[in-house]
Amino acid sequence: MNRHDLSMGIVRQLKDINNDAGQFVAGILSDDISKEDQITFALRLVRLAEHIKERADSTAGMVIEGGVVDDGGSGRPALTVGAIELVDHPGPTVDD
Repeated sequence: MNRHDLSMGIVRQLKDINNDAGQFVAGILSDDISKEDQITFALRLVRLAEHIKERADSTAGMVIEGGVVDDGGSGRPALTVGAIELVDHPGPTVDD
């Protein structure tokens, strides 16, 4: 499965799980959801988590181009993405 197919599979799984989450929550709250339905929903979440992890692991070798520039006043650096877009980056924590 290529990266795009994996991403689209994750999106579809999230959509389907979100569509069914309300019914699952209602069953949990009313305590009338079957053991089998709980296990099925849990396995869907596990499968989704595995696909997200697979996607994240596949980005481990990627090189992201960019740099750090002064953002002009906040005292925090900003990361550039490519040559155009600035991404706010949190400053270092200060120990008192």
